[in-house]
Amino acid sequence: MKKKYVSALLAAMMVVPVAGCQKQAAAPAPATEATQEAAAPETEKAEDTEAAEEPAEPQSEIYASQYGWIVTYDPSVIRVEDNSDPADEVSFIYTGESAGTNMLTISMADGKLPNEFMDELQDTGSEFTVTGGFFPGTTDKWGYWVDTVDSDEGSGLHEEWILGEYSLGTLAFQFTTHKSGDDEIDIPCSDALAMIVDSVEYENFGPQTMYDGIPGTYIQTVTEEIGGEEVTSDYSITLNEDHTGNMSIQDVIPILWDDKMLIYEDGGYSYNYTKNGNSITVDMDGMDSIFTAEGAAEASLPAYEYPGPEAFYYAIYQYVTDELSKNYDPADVTIPSVAEVYIDSSDKDDIKYYADFWIFNYDLDGDTLETKSGGNYPGIIHLKETDGSYEVTKIELVEDGEDFDENAKKLFGDQYDAFMKVYSDSDLNNEIRAQIIANYVAANGLPITQYQDYGWDPVELPQENIDTFYSDL
Repeated sequence: MKKKYVSALLAAMMVVPVAGCQKQAAAPAPATEATQEAAAPETEKAEDTEAAEEPAEPQSEIYASQYGWIVTYDPSVIRVEDNSDPADEVSFIYTGESAGTNMLTISMADGKLPNEFMDELQDTGSEFTVTGGFFPGTTDKWGYWVDTVDSDEGSGLHEEWILGEYSLGTLAFQFTTHKSGDDEIDIPCSDALAMIVDSVEYENFGPQTMYDGIPGTYIQTVTEEIGGEEVTSDYSITLNEDHTGNMSIQDVIPILWDDKMLIYEDGGYSYNYTKNGNSITVDMDGMDSIFTAEGAAEASLPAYEYPGPEAFYYAIYQYVTDELSKNYDPADVTIPSVAEVYIDSSDKDDIKYYADFWIFNYDLDGDTLETKSGGNYPGIIHLKETDGSYEVTKIELVEDGEDFDENAKKLFGDQYDAFMKVYSDSDLNNEIRAQIIANYVAANGLPITQYQDYGWDPVELPQENIDTFYSDL
């Protein structure tokens, strides 16, 4: 990870060191006393000339944006152009000697976060590198440096963006520069543009919402056999609100973090990670390592139990929840969804319940149940009734794969057409699923308002109908 300093950045972008031999002037012959006296006035004149040629101190004017950012620039070498009134894009154009256009454009993209901004840049087909660091003018806000990869040929044009979430949008600093290879031309230009970004201040830099829910301490408990004995250790990753933190895995290592990476503070190494509900999964050299938020166990969701008054359905839902979830990784809660097809209750010792059974595993993120995994299991549950209580005796499932349809016909028999009608009705299945979640939320008094499948919009939960669920269907 590079800690970016704008002056150094622009120097790297624009200045190409000129290597080569320099002629050394011949040493003058020793002067006689008369010669020294004659030369004295010339020395004073030379000193006066050097003093007169010293560069003037940079002038400064302030530009204050309607969006609350403020910069200082040198009007003797910078011309300011607003694109509109009020301006959401302002260009600071270098007017001194240069190889081509050199300018800094500061723009505000309302409602568009940096990730979306970067996606649009990638769509242009150009090649970029992306690094992260503290956003200009801050010590606790994060920014991304998107740098074009230039070819060796061309006009010397280079573009680079610094992007950060700001006021629920993206504040972008875009550098457009041309390098000449002559330090006397390139350095004053880079200094003039760097001065602007280095000077930026903000009236009110609000929270960066794209990092909500990430800060905290995450724990991984590891048991190892050492010297014939099992030793348990807690490893931890702490992510502070200001994007600092540390990894405590054998050694304590200071880190910086964004929404995708954990970066050693010295820039020596980095890890990709993903946030999943109450945990983060870190890619440790190709192996996923899961760390769970400190205190998450105490704040875990209650296990699902069918909340309605019917003992018959309680037995079915409990069986589906317990048995069909065994092949999945643990999540915060497992909630079934059952689309009923037919009930054959002609034999109390072998009641047959035909249905399309689903299992969904969720992690809680704020007020949203996020789907982590799940599966579909059409089939028949067999139950035995004894004095008004029910016991599941077995389950028969349709085999998956190429023979699905043939197996479904064989298992469902006369109920095959009814099964296919339910199985193919996605609206009905989604309605049942949402209602079952809503009833679970109501029964446990949880502040959950929606569920969300990966890559899809959240689905708002309906009102609960615990006492009338099956009659409503």
